[in-house]
Amino acid sequence: MSRSRQEIQDWIVARVSALTGVPTAEIAVHKPLLRCGLDSVAVVALASDLETWLGYRFQENPLDEYPTIEALAGFLAEQVAGEARNNS
Repeated sequence: MSRSRQEIQDWIVARVSALTGVPTAEIAVHKPLLRCGLDSVAVVALASDLETWLGYRFQENPLDEYPTIEALAGFLAEQVAGEARNNS
């Protein structure tokens, strides 16, 4: 199933909020995700949950190239849509 950039972004914000206790309104999507108060265990949990939710397996750490929630959501929306097209 393909997900929109906005849907992915909203999901990441909600999950970061749940992992950190920071209200969703205070999570800046244009700032580096790792500045949201996530420790290394939370980052792994976030990645695992995101893979499960999207049904998409990361080949490498996308945070290296897409460090913000906004950029990561855009990248993942493209990847998931491309995978869905390839599997059709």
